[in-house]
Amino acid sequence: MFDCILGHDKQKKMFEDVLKNKNISHSYLFFGRKGIGKGMFAKQLAMQILNTDNLKSCPDYKYISKREDKKDIIIEQIREELIDDVYISPASSDYKVYIIDDAENLNIAAQNALLKTLEEPPQYVVIILVSSTINSFLPTILSRVSKVSFDNINNELVNKYILQNYNITLDEDVISYINGSIGLCDEIINNELVEKFNLIRKIYDSVVNKERILTLNMAKDVDFSNTILIDFLEHIFYINKRYECIRFVEKAKQRLKFNGNYDIVIDTMFLKIIDVI
Repeated sequence: MFDCILGHDKQKKMFEDVLKNKNISHSYLFFGRKGIGKGMFAKQLAMQILNTDNLKSCPDYKYISKREDKKDIIIEQIREELIDDVYISPASSDYKVYIIDDAENLNIAAQNALLKTLEEPPQYVVIILVSSTINSFLPTILSRVSKVSFDNINNELVNKYILQNYNITLDEDVISYINGSIGLCDEIINNELVEKFNLIRKIYDSVVNKERILTLNMAKDVDFSNTILIDFLEHIFYINKRYECIRFVEKAKQRLKFNGNYDIVIDTMFLKIIDVI
């Protein structure tokens, strides 16, 4: 039933029982780290509820996510894509399923608009919120949904996935950085970032040896505006217990976020790190 889902055996068993006993709730909140398969699980559940092999052609399924031109999922989008649609009876199934992906992006107005539907949903409606956190939701939303926590996928399964899908192995520190996120794993490999990770390890060694010029020169070959790469740098400091360096990485991330001059931010970060290491 959920054979294509990696890990999450507890959740698989729970929903197999839910489907078998036809005890489907009107609303769920799937939460856990980004990239661990919550969204895929939600889609597989929707396929089982709607008894279809193709959600794209199913008239009783709707996928909602943040629009590219918006910072949040806004009230107008929720009204247009969900609220105005829920009271139309299913076309080909006993249910209508709505998945709201990255639901932590629902702003307060959108959550308040969604609340009435969660409080008094039609019998045939199932709404699945998929979120990387539980902390961004109003207490009233949390009180109306069945909360399902998804744990990180263990390293053994991650290694098996990488070997089966890419026929490569990754170093232990990269696996620990991935921390069970298959989505992050795919992004690293598909964007050919492994070599950049190797360069970051060399940069770390030059930092420890207080080789200022070498550090700054090597850093020019890494785009630390890429969140994955600067987060991996921070991870390398963390696993090597160089905790005093992490605050400078965090400051650099904030300055880059607010459009600080890239070269100045990165050079300053490494020079300050070398001074305290």
